[in-house]
Amino acid sequence: MSVNFVQPPVVENASPAIGTRATGTVIKVSIDDPSMSDVIDAGFDRLILERSDDLGLSWLEITSGSERPVLEKDKSGYSITDRGGSVEFFYRTRYIATRGAIQGQCSEASEPIVGAGLAIRNILTIDELKSRYLFGVDFTDDQGRALTDATFLHYITAAVRWIEHELDIPILPTSFTDVHDYHRTDYQSFNFIQLDNYPVISLEEFALQYPSGQNVVVYPLEWMRLDKIKGHIQVVPTAGTLSEVMIGSGGSWLPAIYSGQDYLPGLFQISYTAGFEEGRVPRNITDLIGMFASLGPFNIFGDLIAGAGIATLSLSLDGLSQSIGTTSSATNAGYGSRIIQYLKQIKSQIETLRRFYKGTRFVVA
Repeated sequence: MSVNFVQPPVVENASPAIGTRATGTVIKVSIDDPSMSDVIDAGFDRLILERSDDLGLSWLEITSGSERPVLEKDKSGYSITDRGGSVEFFYRTRYIATRGAIQGQCSEASEPIVGAGLAIRNILTIDELKSRYLFGVDFTDDQGRALTDATFLHYITAAVRWIEHELDIPILPTSFTDVHDYHRTDYQSFNFIQLDNYPVISLEEFALQYPSGQNVVVYPLEWMRLDKIKGHIQVVPTAGTLSEVMIGSGGSWLPAIYSGQDYLPGLFQISYTAGFEEGRVPRNITDLIGMFASLGPFNIFGDLIAGAGIATLSLSLDGLSQSIGTTSSATNAGYGSRIIQYLKQIKSQIETLRRFYKGTRFVVA
């Protein structure tokens, strides 16, 4: 029996995406296919997501079993999240048949999309970069060839990473696992813990691992009181029992053999996602990204205003002449004034944002 593969799913948009251990950028792949009825009629019933870490030379499915979304005739949109992703990975999707006459067969794959495009798109698009920060710039060279979107995307991605390191906060949603020590004074204050990375999007797990390394107790997330902006956690247990832990009348939730200690290293393991949620990156951070990402294109096109490496251009015809001079020179870019202005704004804003997210830092001599 021959099978006519249907049109592969279309990846529409995505978001995704710094601590003891970062486990990967959270890449959210959204799929929309108006022809879902035809897909199901062809015998396919689930969607799979594949990724490549070698520029598309080999592919590995990262969905399995219940992680594969079930297709429905009246539903065209689906979403799959890769918590161990990267802006350097490539992603593609397929339909698969898990039952029926074509069981085990897959549709053709969608066009691969690099993770950077998925992660960055909902922060600042290429069109937004051109219209807001590069307005008035001719994006072609002497032969009329336009700069590729991949180049603009490179500068946007580099800007996001630079600002993450300057502010020491994640911008793209990223999964982390912190290991924190037990201090008796903090434990008596509802076990106050400062997470290594913030702002926090969600808390996935709060666990206690005994010094023996044999037993792990996972505590209910409803016990957690989380300050998402500052990354503070306090544990407020409710009455009852949990595994080996008895909640006593005084609110103690550690076994007595440990709660009586003043200090224990690496007792708490906390898994969480930090960064900014999709569509919620503050405008002042987006503005920083746009200005920083513009510096590369300004340097490229500033050199091409009158032609590559030309500072002055003169034309003459039948006694008429015209001379065009630019600010481009061996030591100055054609868009040098705009670059200088952007650098001043970047320097001013980065200090303000650093104080907001990390506070004033004191140095004791």
